[in-house]
Amino acid sequence: TPLHLLNSSYTVLQENVFPYSHIGLPADLVLRIKSNFISSRSGALGLDGLLKETSWKSNSVVVAVTSMVQTVYRELNHDANLLDHWTTRIDRSQTHYVHSTIYGGWSAVLYRFKCEIPGDEEVVREILTSVLGTGGNMDKEAVELWKKALTKVQESEDLNGKVDIQIHVYSSVPHSEEVTSAESLLKAVNKFPEDVGDVGQPLFVELRPLHKLNNNYPKIKADYESERYMIELDEMFDDLRTAKNGLRKWMTETTADFTDAEEEKITKFLDHVSRCIQLFHKIAGEASIYKPMDQNLFKSAVLKYNRGLEDEADSYRQKFLQLKEDLDPNCIDDFIHKIKGVLEVNHDESVDAGEASGGVDQCKQICFEEPKCRAIGFADYLPFVTKTPEGFKLIHKRNQCKIYTRSSRTAKIKTSASYGSSFIYDRKCN
Repeated sequence: TPLHLLNSSYTVLQENVFPYSHIGLPADLVLRIKSNFISSRSGALGLDGLLKETSWKSNSVVVAVTSMVQTVYRELNHDANLLDHWTTRIDRSQTHYVHSTIYGGWSAVLYRFKCEIPGDEEVVREILTSVLGTGGNMDKEAVELWKKALTKVQESEDLNGKVDIQIHVYSSVPHSEEVTSAESLLKAVNKFPEDVGDVGQPLFVELRPLHKLNNNYPKIKADYESERYMIELDEMFDDLRTAKNGLRKWMTETTADFTDAEEEKITKFLDHVSRCIQLFHKIAGEASIYKPMDQNLFKSAVLKYNRGLEDEADSYRQKFLQLKEDLDPNCIDDFIHKIKGVLEVNHDESVDAGEASGGVDQCKQICFEEPKCRAIGFADYLPFVTKTPEGFKLIHKRNQCKIYTRSSRTAKIKTSASYGSSFIYDRKCN
């Protein structure tokens, strides 16, 4: 049956989780592809690339534009006869047969707003959502809203740093129209049915249980509740793989001469990440909504993952960046960025240097003289409550300097009126 349907919509991702359901992907299939147990026909430029590439999760806000072309619907004839001796040809462990298939093509274009300064993501997301909403149809009206949103991001005075816009395109077949702007994106969407062709590839299949044809086959029921565990697993799996890839890249590029203790620290971290990945890989490879998840194995994986983050790091990616910042900083006597706020660090990761009468330049000089300094905090004035004989009194300390052994790359930024005119200056490292 011919269909000739085109659906295209955009979503402003409210967190770093791609809405796989938008392109009809169940969580178990996502995990199996990510763990290399199965692969897609479209390969690295298609489904494999979309699922395995995680760089867009770093310091970014993503607007995902998903398009689906449905060309043909095919199903078994209602009066189709079973083949003779069919049960001898299908293993008894099998559970389903394909009753119908929808053919066509899919495309996912990720507009990545990559923020130079961590923490700017929320500002960008708020701007995009205020103009575009959380999602909508990709049409001419959306193009105008898109241009308005881009202008607001570029002109925002609430951003601490630059925002670089990158476009990542994944699809079942290549787009004939190059995507470089909102206008060209709409053209690419409208041309996509032509790119897909008359039939395309299998998009969706309707599965029916073999048990209904022969009760010797297992009777099973889909456990959709298990998908929430799989989504949780997926996020941890991505974090671990990102950290391991970053660590390997660092080791191939660094020229640092590490001490034995430092090498042991790196090796210990890599070994723990690798063991976690092995455990997650096993669970991901067996993931299925038709097979109950081994809860003991799942809990062991989560416990092992969390155990490696007991030292206050929020993720393995952050832990990797902290390790690199500690052992191979390559810092010079210069600063980049000026970020409003203070860094949220552990008590042993900052030192109050007190008043710097020479202003921010003196504070910077103090940092240059400290090998472990990765950033400074400086406030022209800092509100401070002190106790006097007359009671508590609010005073303002001037030219307050703080030395950090962390930077905005590896610690959270906090902003509040109580921090006065506090700014963070990252030292130029790596």
